[in-house]
Amino acid sequence: VAAGNSIFWTIVMLGFGLLHGMDPIVAEAHGSGLTENADRCLGSALRMGFFFSLFFTPLIVLIAQNLWITGATPEVIRAAEPFLTALSFSLWPLMVYGALQRYWQGFEIALPFTMTIIIANLVNWAGNYALVPGHWGMPALGALGAALATAICRIVCLLIAVAITIHYLKKSRSDALSHLWKLVVTRDRQMDKRLLSLGVPASLQVVLEVFAFSFTTIMVTRLGAEILATHHIVLNIASFAFMFPLGLSSAIAVRVGFHRGRGRPREALRAGWQGILFAFLIMSVSSVILYIFPNELLGLFTKDPKVIAIGSGIIFLCVLFQVFDGVQVASAGALRGLGDTKTALYTNLIAHYGIGLPTGLYLCFRAGQGLTGLWIGLALGLSFTALLNT
Repeated sequence: VAAGNSIFWTIVMLGFGLLHGMDPIVAEAHGSGLTENADRCLGSALRMGFFFSLFFTPLIVLIAQNLWITGATPEVIRAAEPFLTALSFSLWPLMVYGALQRYWQGFEIALPFTMTIIIANLVNWAGNYALVPGHWGMPALGALGAALATAICRIVCLLIAVAITIHYLKKSRSDALSHLWKLVVTRDRQMDKRLLSLGVPASLQVVLEVFAFSFTTIMVTRLGAEILATHHIVLNIASFAFMFPLGLSSAIAVRVGFHRGRGRPREALRAGWQGILFAFLIMSVSSVILYIFPNELLGLFTKDPKVIAIGSGIIFLCVLFQVFDGVQVASAGALRGLGDTKTALYTNLIAHYGIGLPTGLYLCFRAGQGLTGLWIGLALGLSFTALLNT
């Protein structure tokens, strides 16, 4: 499951990165009062999501059938192949949801989508409970059941997002559904080009960062299932903490873009630095929690004493890079709000692939530090990204 998730999310982040180009366009349109530009951007994003899914869904299936190339152990491949294949069909709902969520986020409408995620998590929990071990008369499908539950919850997200969009559009126009359809089917070369010019660098930046973690996970598969489980648990804990500055990054991009659209550069600068400071404070608190309660947090995922012992050492490394992780994603959001998506791309390329990954691979496989060495590399990459971005 860990290996399948890493591969799937690397591709998803490529698509979500393209949608990051919506942030400055929609926020600036909102700030300047040119809402027509925001609508055009949404249409371009929905078309982009369709063609992206059309290409990458079969590619994910192909990858699932050839996982042996990564050098993963047979037990990992047996679980990951059906998991990844089933998960691939949730790509299009995820892309459409992402486009609609970013559109309304640009108009500072976020609460309905927060509630959508809560509902989807409940659906996912129920699906996992029913399909993984086989409760409520359902078959025990294991990893495949987890993938099916996730796919179902993403379809639920899509349906709710469409309902939210129609609801808000009806407040300003009676032909909400036909207007939405017209946006999708009417090609807009100028907006397509603008969205791609912002989205492609943002997409590459996101993928470079995510692939650094995904590649590390693939390397961990060579260390055995127990080490992989430890890595996956710690990564889940770190990823949960990262969700706070990640969401804040989008808010920063929206506020900076809004002030830019209003022609208020000083307010845009202030919004950017305030957001970065807030991210610093959030991740400082997160670091303290991880430092004080490592075993308790690991115990939420496993009772295996060996996994907890290994994981506690890795969590200490998370403590060291949490603040840098928050600052780098917040600063990338501020730059994105200014319409600059290239700087974060270059800093990620240098920090992760010039410094972090080579160091981690050397420490793991040459210096004999194993999983700890790989995580030291990740910590270095994030730290240098934060320093270069700011």
